[in-house]
Amino acid sequence: MHFIRNLSLEVVIGAILYQLFLFKVYFHSFPPPVEVVLLALVVWFLYLLDRQIDTIFQPVQDERHQIHLNYRNSFWVIIGILGVIITCLLPFLDIRILQAGACLSLLVLAYAFTWHKGILDSEKELFTAILYGLGVSLVVWVREPSSALLVLPLIALAYQNLCYFNLIESPSDFYAGRLRKTEWILIGLISGIYAATKDLFIVLPFLVTFGLTFLLSRRPLTEGMRFWGELAFWSPLIYLVYGVFSA
Repeated sequence: MHFIRNLSLEVVIGAILYQLFLFKVYFHSFPPPVEVVLLALVVWFLYLLDRQIDTIFQPVQDERHQIHLNYRNSFWVIIGILGVIITCLLPFLDIRILQAGACLSLLVLAYAFTWHKGILDSEKELFTAILYGLGVSLVVWVREPSSALLVLPLIALAYQNLCYFNLIESPSDFYAGRLRKTEWILIGLISGIYAATKDLFIVLPFLVTFGLTFLLSRRPLTEGMRFWGELAFWSPLIYLVYGVFSA
């Protein structure tokens, strides 16, 4: 578990599981393997890069950042290799996915620039959640625009998670208030999806991710709980395993 956490692989696994879940709901199949692999590589690339940037501009915050600082050169090699593999796989994508991915990449660059300039300030986590939700679900909403019904709770779950992580780092009335408001929004979204679909197993992954983060946020806010907050995004396993045994 320490290996998975220190390499941010729990985030990668959670992103893949939500991509598979959303694609399965709308198309009753799994996305092409190249799209799954690319999502995994891009998410891992961005998170490793983010950790390296943190070690440059911020003091070491936890064990994971310390490891990234100690093995900085090795991580830069991994980041470089990931960048090369991602570039080599791009020609195999559907042109619609490639175009949407390019637009999203521009948004990521704009996000990074505005954050560096201090423009985003306290809304950094909100934009992070939006980019995360759009990126994870990209192969779904490009093919089916109506999938926004399920993309919205994913964005809200990501924001709930980020508010919780901010509270772990330091007490904040702002993020405590945002966390409570996001919880009410999620209750409304999840209830609305169930009312529209009448399918418990479609809302169950969202409900489990929401519930785990909700419970963790009511416990003592320690750095050790961050990993379990990331594991909350593995909840689509419920839907995927159910699909295997119900087929």
